[in-house]
Amino acid sequence: MIKAIKNKKTELTVSLGMILVLIIIASVLMYFLEHEAQPKSFENLYTSLWWGIDKYLTSTGGEDINPITPAGKFLSGLIAILGVGMFALPAGIIASGFIEEIENDKLLKKLTALEAKLESAFTVEYLAPVIKIKRELNVSHLPRKWLSISDIKYKMGISESTVLQVCEFSKKFKITNVNIDGINTVGLEYINLNRTYGQCINRNSKLTIVNLYPFTQPFFGHFGLAISDVLQANYISNEKFGQFTLLEEHRLNMINNENYFEELVSETALKEIKKDISTIMQEDDGICIFLVNAGNNEYLMQFNIGAEKGDISFDNGIYFSDIEKLNQYFNKAKLISEKYEKSIAKHATVGIPEKNHIANFIQNKTKNDLLMLHVNVSILKSNDAAYYQYISDFASIFKDDAI
Repeated sequence: MIKAIKNKKTELTVSLGMILVLIIIASVLMYFLEHEAQPKSFENLYTSLWWGIDKYLTSTGGEDINPITPAGKFLSGLIAILGVGMFALPAGIIASGFIEEIENDKLLKKLTALEAKLESAFTVEYLAPVIKIKRELNVSHLPRKWLSISDIKYKMGISESTVLQVCEFSKKFKITNVNIDGINTVGLEYINLNRTYGQCINRNSKLTIVNLYPFTQPFFGHFGLAISDVLQANYISNEKFGQFTLLEEHRLNMINNENYFEELVSETALKEIKKDISTIMQEDDGICIFLVNAGNNEYLMQFNIGAEKGDISFDNGIYFSDIEKLNQYFNKAKLISEKYEKSIAKHATVGIPEKNHIANFIQNKTKNDLLMLHVNVSILKSNDAAYYQYISDFASIFKDDAI
């Protein structure tokens, strides 16, 4: 009932105000109609106003005074109707609000149950090679990367409209449209938001994985989450905001933004991610792997530490001071790239980020070494067994620093 009244407070205020104004106007008119006929009963405007309120709302004696002129009697009838409306209209509004709250409560229970049902479905892998490799990587607990709408409809009996309702209600899923082999396919990704901007996991590790591209790149969030889980590294991901999203409330550039370098920030998402970065990456000898989604080209991955584009060395980079460690990473990555018959490069097509890039904020704020790892996005759409093998291989590059 309290929720119903709160939700309908605007309608209640308007209806009560309207009825009160009408009663006041009618009572003033009653004075002009009855004053000459009953000067003692309708002595002045104050007594007429009190008569209108007293007669139809309080019943403390006002009923002993009645209009005697035809016009007064007619107006008295109108006031009587208003008096009934004074109670009937708000009561109806509250009743409708009460019914709405009951329906909302039913819907909430239904959506909660469906959320749990979908969450359970994300724990199921039914292909033996996928089950095997997840067990070998010790990530069997991780949710599957994808659940198509077709599977949800025909294997779980949940309609598309209901899935949309669940996604609007839940913080655990997002709808993704993916082009696989030239066919647009719609499905759900499991995200489990715990921040306004997305997800933050603090494992008190000196290694942190930062991924701000999952909102625009399907499966990239799951890829980064899985790597951080294998390494038991800290993880920060942006699952909600993008520069070119159709939803205005989610239109925020989380990668290049001047507000990273301002003391006062109005956007909640930026405030949170700045705080999380400052809190998680406290160690001077910490390492940040900043994942970037790259196009489908000859490079499996590219290393970028803030040198000029085309610089084939690590000597001029501004983000990573431990060149020996960086070369160790690169040599491991080179073997992995050769395994998949792909190339690997240093700054081949990428270079120094813009001044307002979050990489500059991370490096300046935390003094951690930072590697921008550009990942060929084609691997994200590979079959699940190959996809988890990529996760294992990419994680192996940084395994020695995972604590």
